[in-house]
Formats: sequence, C-alpha cells, structure tokens
Amino acid sequence: MKFTPAEIIQVLRRRAGLNQSELGAKAFAVSVEAGRTRIKNIELGKQVPTYEDLRKIAPVLGVDIAALLSEGAGPTNPAGVSANGQELLLDSKVADLFPGLGEYLGILNKAVMLDDGELVAHSCRRIIDLLRSETTAAVRAVNQ
Repeated sequence: MKFTPAEIIQVLRRRAGLNQSELGAKAFAVSVEAGRTRIKNIELGKQVPTYEDLRKIAPVLGVDIAALLSEGAGPTNPAGVSANGQELLLDSKVADLFPGLGEYLGILNKAVMLDDGELVAHSCRRIIDLLRSETTAAVRAVNQ
C-alpha cells in the first residue's frame, strides 16, 4: 500500500507547522474558512486533489510537486510501528492514557516510510514532550 497524496499533504503540512486553514488560504488564495474546508476534505479523502491543486499546495509546503505524488512513497504499516523488522503494538488502554500519542506515532511511522529524518526527529520530540507532560496523570490513573 502506498501513501496517498492526502496522507503526504497531511504529514508535510504538520511538518511545516501549518494548520489546514493556513495551508488552504495560502495555496488557493481563498478565505481561511474556505481554505480549511478544502484541505480538510482533501486530507479526509472526500476530495481528490487535482494536479493543479497539488501544484498550488507544493510551494506553500516548500516542496516540489513530485513530493506530493504517491509514486515514490513506501508501504505503510497501519497495525503498528515497525522496529528492526518487528512490530511494536500499542494497547488502546496505554494510548488512552496519553491523548494524542496514537496520532504522533502514526506521523512518526509515515516519516520513517518517507525517509524524512527531520520529521522523524520532530515527531520523536513531540512524543517525548507528550509523554513527559502526561506521565504523572497516567501513573495516577493506573494506580486508581
């Protein structure tokens, strides 16, 4: 299974530190609300981006249009994060203790598949920050 342009856009948008509104407004020269709606629909797969859409989005994300096409993207691993050929599965009870952890692990997995060292480092920092900030609450929840 290859990454879709929608998945690639989402990963690169997050890496660029843009929200959906900012990306959409800049790429399509529309209002913030119209931009958010358009990017949201693309990322959710409700709207397939045209070549023209990708041509407008690419420079805002600071990439060549080829980076948004799915041909070069590697396989995904939706069941877990691959580590040395083995899967690391996270129980939903653990994920529930750390709101947002599953999302960051998904981004980390995609970053590894895209061979994007900067995004891997960024995702790891965010995961570490999340774990640090939520650890005390998680320990309390487990002990109750």
